Amino acid sequence: MESAVVVDDVVPHRDGTVIHVRSAEESGQIAIAALGDIAVEAAVALLHRELAEGRPWSAALARAAEQAEVPGRCERKSTVSGALLLDDTGASTPLDVRRSLSVLAELTRGAGRSLAVIGELETPAADWFDDHDALGRIIVRLDISQLIVVGNGARHVHNAAGLEGSWNGESILVDSVDEAYDVLRTRVDEEDVMLVTGASRTPLASLVHRLTGGAA
Repeated sequence: MESAVVVDDVVPHRDGTVIHVRSAEESGQIAIAALGDIAVEAAVALLHRELAEGRPWSAALARAAEQAEVPGRCERKSTVSGALLLDDTGASTPLDVRRSLSVLAELTRGAGRSLAVIGELETPAADWFDDHDALGRIIVRLDISQLIVVGNGARHVHNAAGLEGSWNGESILVDSVDEAYDVLRTRVDEEDVMLVTGASRTPLASLVHRLTGGAA
């Protein structure tokens, strides 16, 4: 029976993620050209399967490093201005979005601006206010540089962020994807990293398409 694999650290960077792993006998790294917890979990699961099938440690690490990006979950794309855009339009729940925001914050810690574009979350009606309010406060704690909130359904993300006096960032509430596009195309430069997330009730996939060179 193979030894359990332990993840010691996960280090995201603009080109992907380095996952530090070990077992009772071995240690090493998995370097994947993907970002986000979903891709990391898939790579670690692949390592487990390879080891269970009897692959040597080094061969199993190499196989796990082949883990591809997960469409719509921190999927790396480039805007027409050359900025890195993380297409997270497949994220819908508060937990999904929080995890992706943490990746954004890590990528820009001490290097470049972080921009988060957020639509309405998929959340029970009874939790709607609290979930959106909490997300706005998390954005402040993560020190995201610029927040664009799209649609009235997500307005409490904007409101909550604005109430946090310790935040040095800025939040803008817009009514539509068209307005979000107009704001972003004048604000994003090559060194920025932008996360577009929370799209289950807001058509943010079309915004990603336009920002990355689709028809305006």
